[in-house]
Amino acid sequence: MGTVKRLWAVCISVGIVILSAFPSALAVNTGEWYLSLEKPVYALKDGWYTYAWAVVYLCDIAALTSLISKGAQGARLNFSLASGVFNVFWCYVFFRLKSVSGAAVVLGITVLYTLFCAILNVKKDKTVFALYLAKTLWLSYLFAVIVAVKV
Repeated sequence: MGTVKRLWAVCISVGIVILSAFPSALAVNTGEWYLSLEKPVYALKDGWYTYAWAVVYLCDIAALTSLISKGAQGARLNFSLASGVFNVFWCYVFFRLKSVSGAAVVLGITVLYTLFCAILNVKKDKTVFALYLAKTLWLSYLFAVIVAVKV
C-alpha cells in the first residue's frame, strides 16, 4: 500500500474520530450532579477516564485507518463509523439528561453494537477485530459502572 494512501486513511480516520469525540466531550459535565453520584468501588478515579478514552480513540483511529486503507466498504465500514454516534448519544443521555437508567440502556446497546462491529471483522481484519474487541471490553466496564451507580 502506498504511503500517500495510508496517510490519507490516517487523516480521514482522525477527522472521523474527532467528529465523535468532540461532541462527546461537550456533553460530559462532571459538575455537581455527577460528583453527587455514588459510584461503585471498582470505578476509576474521575481523572483516569480521560486517559482511558484517549486510548479508546487511538484504537478507533487505528481500526478506521486499517478499514479505509484496505478499501473496506458496506457494513464493515458503516457500522464502524456509526459507533461514534452511539458514543455521543450515551454521553448526552448520562451527563446532560442526567438519566442513569437511560444511559445504561444506550450503553448496553453500544456494547452489543461494538461487539457486532468486531465480529464483522473477525475473518477480514484481525487487527480491527482486536481493536473493537478491546473497545467492547472498555464499554462493558463502563456499562458495569453505570449500572451500579446510585443516584
